[in-house]
Parts: sequence; C-alpha cells; structure tokens
Amino acid sequence: MTQTQQPLKSESSPIPSPVSRVSRGGSESVEERNIEILKEKFGLRSYEEQVGDLKAAESISKNKSRMQKWKDMKDDEFDIFQVVPTNVLNAIDVFLKTGLTVTTVLFILAGFGITAEAWSAATHNALPPGVDDFIVSTVEPNFTTGLLVLLSFSVSLGIFASAQLGSSSSIYTED
Repeated sequence: MTQTQQPLKSESSPIPSPVSRVSRGGSESVEERNIEILKEKFGLRSYEEQVGDLKAAESISKNKSRMQKWKDMKDDEFDIFQVVPTNVLNAIDVFLKTGLTVTTVLFILAGFGITAEAWSAATHNALPPGVDDFIVSTVEPNFTTGLLVLLSFSVSLGIFASAQLGSSSSIYTED
C-alpha cells in the first residue's frame, strides 16, 4: 500500500476584503460603493453620524455628572423625587388615584348590593334569582378583600403624597 499525500485544505475560508463584499451587491451605485468602502476600510463617517456621536457623548457626560452629584450627597440630603423622572412620578400618582377611585366605587356598590340582599331577606321580598346569586356567591365573600384593597390604595396614596410634600424639592424658600 502506498500512501499519497494530499494537499491540506484550509478549514476556514479566507475573509473577503471590503471591496469584494461591496462589489457583490451589484445594485448599488458607484458612489454608494465608494462610501461603503471608506466606512469599512478607513472608518470614515458622515457629518450626521459624527453629530449624533457628539450628542450621545454630551448626554453621557451630563448623566455621569448628575450621578456623581447624587453619590456625593449625604443621606439626609438625598431626595428620591429628584432622581425619579417626572413622568414616572405622574404615572404612580395617576395609578394610585385611579385605583382608589375604582375601589371606592366598587366598595360602595357592594355595600348597596349587600344591603339590598339583607332587605329582601328581612322583608321576604325576593330579588331576581341571578342578582341574589351574584350578591351571595361573589359580592359577600369578596367584601372584606375589597375593603383591604381600598385601604391599601388609600394608605399608599397617603404615603406617596406625604413623601412628596416632605421632599426637599417641594419646600418653599424665598431667595
């Protein structure tokens, strides 16, 4: 048996140059291909890209200085309401007020329903069967839970409002 030597094949294909990658498209104009080559080979960028990078760098610098200011604050100087964005604070406020309103209305309606069911039982005047079943099987068992949800919205809104009023950003000072 004789062994013949075969040339070694490369495991990976050679990396195409930017020129060969761009020239494969065919649908691009010469100017677009030249711009693409300059971007890939020399890292050249358009004026708009450079301005965008400058704006991003300014934003990062501003955020870093703001973060450093917060880090340098003492614990008694730190105010969470200066850190949290205004739209988030507004969303929390609207959520708590809406939740309190909805649960209050539902709690009052549940109270009227339970009262109507108790009145019908005491006077032997029957409510429609579907209404009576709904009050007995759904409203009455969830009445206490509804009260707890109502109280949690109320307490949360009270804590949120008093924290806002106690923050250093809401204290009135005359300069």
